[in-house]
Amino acid sequence: MDLPSTPDAERCERLLTILGDLIARGGAASLLLPPVIPGADAFPEPWRPTRGGVAALLRRLAWHAGNPRAIDVLDERLGAPPTERVPATRVALVGVRTRELPFRIEFIGADDVAGTLAHEIGVAHAVANRPDGADPYRAIEPPELDIDPDRDLERGSIATVYLGLGTLAANAAFQQFSRPGRFNGGYSPLEYDVLQAGFLPMSDLAYLLAVQAAVRGAEVPAGLSPPQRDETAAWLSVLRPRADELRRRLGIPADAKASESREPPVVFDDIDLDDDAAPPRRNAFRWRTHRGGVGFIAGAALGMGFSIALATQGAAPLIVLGAATSGHVLGRRVRVPRCSGCASVVSSTATGCARCGAALRGDIERLSDRLEAEDHLDDP
Repeated sequence: MDLPSTPDAERCERLLTILGDLIARGGAASLLLPPVIPGADAFPEPWRPTRGGVAALLRRLAWHAGNPRAIDVLDERLGAPPTERVPATRVALVGVRTRELPFRIEFIGADDVAGTLAHEIGVAHAVANRPDGADPYRAIEPPELDIDPDRDLERGSIATVYLGLGTLAANAAFQQFSRPGRFNGGYSPLEYDVLQAGFLPMSDLAYLLAVQAAVRGAEVPAGLSPPQRDETAAWLSVLRPRADELRRRLGIPADAKASESREPPVVFDDIDLDDDAAPPRRNAFRWRTHRGGVGFIAGAALGMGFSIALATQGAAPLIVLGAATSGHVLGRRVRVPRCSGCASVVSSTATGCARCGAALRGDIERLSDRLEAEDHLDDP
């Protein structure tokens, strides 16, 4: 039977080389476990699109992967990118510390969050198990390994299969979304969006899942989405007769037994699914500035124009000075409230600054008045 067209033979060899290296470093037991099946049985903690929800999900994925490090999550969400019709979840591994995995949240979407995060857990394993030995941890507290995009990201997505997270990772690597498009007068055509999480094409992960199933003597893993299931099944029909050859290629002992089940998870009893409490807002004031400076510059430019047009070189300085002075006087009449904290323009009734987030507690005439005004905030 002919091999599927992707990945090609050279790519398959590279994937097997990296998978074999992971096995050489950590043993074959992890690969011989059945892959984690998406669903409540494997993820018993409630899901919420919050910092706490992401932390709990990462903690469960790390537990499935046998990673004992604690999870630390920094919430730096800025909102959905305006150019994406289906915004993708963006949660990035920051580094690998001796006892902790730090992550940064940029956006939580309505896509396959668990599969997206599975790739990041794979990257953590790749960073800590590099082919040339782990680099010395940076001299900070706590010590930390940086992520090298050229060698850790691809290897991390391959590691998801080794760690048992391959089904999750493959599903996230190719996600299809459809919705009615704009009505064209007769009907609303369907519009399709595809999200691709992780650092490997879905076809590469389907191949690796077929390799895992072949060396385990198992069928196509449960829980795969239809495209992933079809590609994995096509590869498995080719690879199943070559199971012994694949075991030798990957360094798996001939007598190594595949496990039939994974340890059932128990709900973490110490999770907090809420977002962190918002820090207290700092105080600022509506600083009542004006447009005097702008008026001065505009007046000077206007005066210069007049002097050139009238060709009155001798009187030009007086014209420019008079116009600039007039512009300054008129500009001072245009009141422009600004935030005393960041000098951003705000409305005259604003109670908060959109730029720096400060609470605007009143009006001041001069910026130098802000300290005195703060002293009187609690006055009756």
